[in-house]
Order: sequence, then structure tokens, then C-alpha cells
Amino acid sequence: MWPRKRRILTSRREERFETNLKMALEQGTGIAKNISASGIYFETELPFSVGTALSFELSFDDLAGGPLRLTCEAMIVRVEQQDGKIGVGASIKDYKLQRPQTAALA
Repeated sequence: MWPRKRRILTSRREERFETNLKMALEQGTGIAKNISASGIYFETELPFSVGTALSFELSFDDLAGGPLRLTCEAMIVRVEQQDGKIGVGASIKDYKLQRPQTAALA
């Protein structure tokens, strides 16, 4: 299998980057296919409707300095059937980037 090239998608407000990050949704999981500072497109098996509020979380575990967690609030702007999965486009309204809390040593 050939290595996947990172491609920047153009003609958007923000640079959008292809990815395959697992994401935690309120009722399950999804795979983020591309993301930017203002939006995300992901695939899931969960049903969604346009205009619905969405909360999700992405974890970046392999970073120098330790893991980071990105928690986002978004609004769903597109839902489509794609290759047996549901493709969802969402506009990110607010986000918080933080280091996960570690348990205190006893």
C-alpha cells in the first residue's frame, strides 16, 4: 500500500487538511476525514440532521510535550450517504485545546 499524501483542500475560508483521526461524539465515534480551523468533515454510522448542534473531541496523544485534547462545539451543515457510511460536514463554532488532567500520585 502506498503512503497517503497529505493534501490541502483549496477554495475554503481556512486551509483544510486530510486526516483519518478517530473522534469521540456524544453518542459514539467517527473518523475525521478533513479538518480546518472553521470546520470538519467526518464519517460515522450515526444518523445526523442538518442544523443540529454537535459536540466532539479529538485526541492528539503522540505530541512532544504530552497529549492534547481538542473539544469542539459545532453546527451540522451537510449530511450525505457515502460508501455505506454517513458523511457529515460541520461548522466549528467554539473550541478548547487543553492537556488532559493526570491523576495525582498518592
